[in-house]
Amino acid sequence: MTDYEDSPPSPKRYKSETTSDLEVSPVLTDSYQENSFAYERKIFNDPIHGLIELHWLLVKIIDTPQFQRLRRLKQLGVSYEVFPGACHQRFEHSLGTCHLAGELLAHLCQRQPELNITSQDILCVQMAALCHDLGHGPFSHMFEEVIAELRPDINWQHEQASIDMFEYIINTNKLKPFFEQVGLNDIDIIFVKELIFGQLGQQNNDQNWPYKGRNISKSFLYEIVSNKLTGIDVDKFDYFARDSYYLGTKISFEHMRFIKFYRVIKVDDGKLHLCLRDKEVKACYEIYRIRDDLHRRAYQHPVVKGIELMLKEVFIIANDHLFFTSKSGKCDIRLASTVDDMFTFNQVDDHITTLIKHSHHPNMDKAKEIIDKIERREIYRYIGDTHVSWTADFKKKACKSACQDIIKYCHFDESDCHITPNDLVILTVELTCGDRGEDPLQNMWFYTKVCPNKATRISKEQVSTLLPQTFRERNIRLYCKIRDQHICSIVRCGFKEFCIAKGYAIPKVHCEK
Repeated sequence: MTDYEDSPPSPKRYKSETTSDLEVSPVLTDSYQENSFAYERKIFNDPIHGLIELHWLLVKIIDTPQFQRLRRLKQLGVSYEVFPGACHQRFEHSLGTCHLAGELLAHLCQRQPELNITSQDILCVQMAALCHDLGHGPFSHMFEEVIAELRPDINWQHEQASIDMFEYIINTNKLKPFFEQVGLNDIDIIFVKELIFGQLGQQNNDQNWPYKGRNISKSFLYEIVSNKLTGIDVDKFDYFARDSYYLGTKISFEHMRFIKFYRVIKVDDGKLHLCLRDKEVKACYEIYRIRDDLHRRAYQHPVVKGIELMLKEVFIIANDHLFFTSKSGKCDIRLASTVDDMFTFNQVDDHITTLIKHSHHPNMDKAKEIIDKIERREIYRYIGDTHVSWTADFKKKACKSACQDIIKYCHFDESDCHITPNDLVILTVELTCGDRGEDPLQNMWFYTKVCPNKATRISKEQVSTLLPQTFRERNIRLYCKIRDQHICSIVRCGFKEFCIAKGYAIPKVHCEK
């Protein structure tokens, strides 16, 4: 048997030791003690998936300070400030995604042994699923926006930081010998990185197959953790189930049923793809509907985004006055520069607001004042939103110009406290079905019960005439930093007149009489 499939030599040689409320680990009691790591598997009790059993090498990665940092990053970031139940961390999401990757591969191994999925393939895919979120910063995606504001030239993405942190974990914790023990080499490490990030630079000149970790016969493995083709993957399966559970909402999607209907079939482009049973086509649209619903109800909630605007200001102010320790021991690394080195990046998590709040630096007073307002729920007032065309320009300069125009439509009395464009904030919110806002089905393949080895396309018209014609929209939201009800009422009316003049839809929030 392979390392991945090995089970303990004999139950009599083991006793069960409870290591925590969440974990149960077998411990050797005789001469096998020295090599116990070779057989140890750890069980995690997860509220979403039940008992999760993981390979000992995955546990080696989990039990590192760098991976444990995920316990200090909330999965939904700022959403916790609005939804008190959304207190789950990236740590448990990573374990859940790893588990589902294993479940999908186990299904394929059982149903299609001709795919020759090896134990190394399984371990690499599960490892990528486990480590895919290592690169998230404080408050998750909001931190990416902060870096984009402070360092627009580097085009920083958390996926790049994830593979950097993965490499850092291996080197810092001296895990290479353990990788070699289960037959994983440098090519396998590249494979894991590709599964997380995608194509790594100009590593392969073959236009038909740009990857180095596995050849084209294993192309379907690249669709399990981060599916660049359809956007449907085990990452979404886990966060749909986990986020809805902690948000207190119910969803109708059953990810295990979805997994059971997967088959790998060679299609017209010469590659092996994950294909679905034709009767699951409506479930595909349901996945995108759920994603859209979670964004509207939680991730892009007006109050959540209002708090994010305030926290972004806090981080931008703190950037020049909050320093982190470099490898040399000097405390001279600014917040925006922590992404350049994983030693420093490992120090940054959601607790950064506590550091800022209790800072004694005189130039941090403004940042501390904003944090105090958030805690007192003195959040920027949400005025309203409107739909704009997908091609409309609402970058930073255009937003500032729009704020100036809105003020022109505000009718203040002489006794009113007038506001300036700096008191208004325009936020662009993009909502899409999938990652590109295209018809989800156009990149998907299906098979039928009669022809299980032939992949076919299904058009939107074949599914239902009630499906949407467009799969993306762009909204602009207006916030006012001044919370006075009278001022906000005037701004709300001014925003309505601005939208009418520009030919936009009338804002959902109308003038108060």
